[in-house]
Amino acid sequence: MSSSEISGAAVRLGFLEYAAANPWRIVVTADWPRAVLQCFFFTLLGTVTGGPEGGRFAFVGSLAMIMTLDTIIGVADVPALEKWVGTFYRLQLSGASPAGIFALRSIPWVVRAVITVVSCLVIVGPATGNADLSLSLVPVLPLFVLMAVTTAAAGLAVASPAIGRRADVVATNGLTYLLIAAGGLLVPAGRAPLLDVVGYVLPLRHGVLAIRDYLEGRPWLGEAALELLVGLGWALLAVWLYRRQSARARLTGSDDFA
Repeated sequence: MSSSEISGAAVRLGFLEYAAANPWRIVVTADWPRAVLQCFFFTLLGTVTGGPEGGRFAFVGSLAMIMTLDTIIGVADVPALEKWVGTFYRLQLSGASPAGIFALRSIPWVVRAVITVVSCLVIVGPATGNADLSLSLVPVLPLFVLMAVTTAAAGLAVASPAIGRRADVVATNGLTYLLIAAGGLLVPAGRAPLLDVVGYVLPLRHGVLAIRDYLEGRPWLGEAALELLVGLGWALLAVWLYRRQSARARLTGSDDFA
């Protein structure tokens, strides 16, 4: 098979396995309502603690945060499923890049994350008195798409060493909590210097700053470029980790880590 045929097959498989594991009835009646309610809760919390401006700040951060339900926790299920069903070794023997195949099969999760953001713009914005903010955010939807991709790259990266130890849930939840603490999503950046240093290399951080700069009428392309660079760094890390894992598996005959 040519590389284009392999890529097309990976994309089709990604949508098929997503549909099999996530029936649309469950997504519509459970998964999306959960994400919308989370966004609603954190926006209200920001309003209670910081007034209307606090609510607007929290609304923007919540829109970014809820994407991690799909782009980190959901995306990590793609390589984890390969390991659980016992077909990871076949992928490693195929000669194709495991990270590349997993990235293509993660596309449904990225699409779902963007749909979740749009749903919150439509529902949570007006419900919390931020309808004008929702309209203002429409032009920067491409930035949310960018953040969906960068967080998906991070999700694949943290899943690589975790699936060998059956710790994918711990790793993905840990990264999500770290993003909340250091990403400047719900708490303004600069409050904790150590977390700020960590935050600079995390996805979402620069994307959210770019959106806030856009809303304030400040230059925002620089922060958007940094978000892209951070995402590229996580993607390269994912490629290296899966290559290293495949090489180790060929030497030891096992994907499990000691």
